[in-house]
Amino acid sequence: MISVTDNKKDREAELFQVPSAGTLSGWVKQVAQEPQARHIIESKPFQRLKNISFLGALDHVASTHRLAKTPRTRAHHSLYVAALARFVAHHRGYSDELGRHLVAAGLLHDIGHPPLSHSVEPYLKQKFGYGHHEMGEMVLRGKYHSSRKLSQLLGQSLDINFINELISGKAKEEDGGDLFSSPINIDTIEGIIRSYRYLTEAPSVLDPLKVAYASFVDSNEARFKTLDAFWRLKGFIYNNVITRDIGLIADQYSQVYFADVGTPLDEMELFENERHWQHKHQQFFSQLSSIRSVVDTPDALQNQKLQYKQRSYTIEQERMSLQRYKSDKVTVQVSITTKRYMHQKQLSVFQDNQG
Repeated sequence: MISVTDNKKDREAELFQVPSAGTLSGWVKQVAQEPQARHIIESKPFQRLKNISFLGALDHVASTHRLAKTPRTRAHHSLYVAALARFVAHHRGYSDELGRHLVAAGLLHDIGHPPLSHSVEPYLKQKFGYGHHEMGEMVLRGKYHSSRKLSQLLGQSLDINFINELISGKAKEEDGGDLFSSPINIDTIEGIIRSYRYLTEAPSVLDPLKVAYASFVDSNEARFKTLDAFWRLKGFIYNNVITRDIGLIADQYSQVYFADVGTPLDEMELFENERHWQHKHQQFFSQLSSIRSVVDTPDALQNQKLQYKQRSYTIEQERMSLQRYKSDKVTVQVSITTKRYMHQKQLSVFQDNQG
């Protein structure tokens, strides 16, 4: 049973000192100094994430690869998610025990991501019958040879079952489960704002700490101004970046290439890093790096109807809870050859609307 609160206030104050700068990077530094977190960060499975791109194939196309090198790896993202977990744990007055589990879940929530992340996941599920969630549990359970040492270390001081419940969104809200299962959760907060920052070369319109505080700590109605802005940003990123034009081309080409064009993936490759894939599948990465606009759509996709999930994000203004945030997915088809790349113009419009 995980203890939720700690009555030893002096010890809690020592363990949960607020970084003087009050920035997310300050909380990242604190997490990196914690012994248990450091063991996870130094493990082989986590180090592998340093060479797993955050947005998958989209990170390798010419039009985004040329942008400023804001870190774009699953390792960097996971470290910042863990920092948000520590931030919320502090403000909610959680016990050291629960805080350590939440930080560990933040560090490990993407531990099963294969190279190219979500870009190849539909193909993996079709070929192997599982995706990154199942792969992550395999790592936590030590079922992959490089993860056995990490699994043993986790088992010595943490509840692996509870960590898995947190990551899968099955943990109770009173145990901090909402940090991972809420419509506006710490994974989404960090990921969406990160995507906006390095894809646009523009400063973020939102601070991850402010969004996390509004979602998990603040109870005033004024918090919904921040949360509404984040929800709109999430819809913008998905529908105008990830599943539009070049993002759509990169993801669809990843699936078509390994299924029909290039060398099929071997199951053992799933736990390799992206550098290994770049060496083995040079033709694929060379094609990705040549994509600058829809004009450069690979021949394998030309004149095809591409199918993907279009997402809608709405706000029920009358609801004064996180239930005001709704999302739906609809399967749509689009012909890439009829589209034009309007990315920069759309970003400008979004920024103007945020005022």
